[in-house]
Amino acid sequence: MTSVKTKWIYLLGFGGLLPFLGLSLSSLMAIELPLIGNPLPALVSYGAVILSFLAGILWGRALHRADTESTQGLIITSNVFALLAWLTLLLNTIFWSLLLQIVGFALVLFFERKLARGTTMTSQSRYYPMRLMLTVGVIVCQILVLGNHII
Repeated sequence: MTSVKTKWIYLLGFGGLLPFLGLSLSSLMAIELPLIGNPLPALVSYGAVILSFLAGILWGRALHRADTESTQGLIITSNVFALLAWLTLLLNTIFWSLLLQIVGFALVLFFERKLARGTTMTSQSRYYPMRLMLTVGVIVCQILVLGNHII
């Protein structure tokens, strides 16, 4: 992978963490946002979008590997994560939505770790170490908001 592609992957990856940071901070400080209002529903909806995006990455990896190995389980798994993300939007409670997203993000990372072992797709771009940092950042943001929401 070229250094230009790697830079874009890191830039967009860490740029995608900014809404989690901003919305979490706004929620913790009880700041209403212009055009958005309460940051909690925005945090849940953004989390659902990103969880769905990650499910799509798993789907893409399944398609990439379809010629050389069985990928039915990975395709089904990717769909389960997409449905989980959708469910977090349907629930009428911030607590359960955030909790399910935390579980979803952790499980996607687990599956990505299994996929990262020995593949050029991940080793060249250092994708998994970046995903680990991003997932930890997302989960920390969501846990802080969840903890604040409980109290």
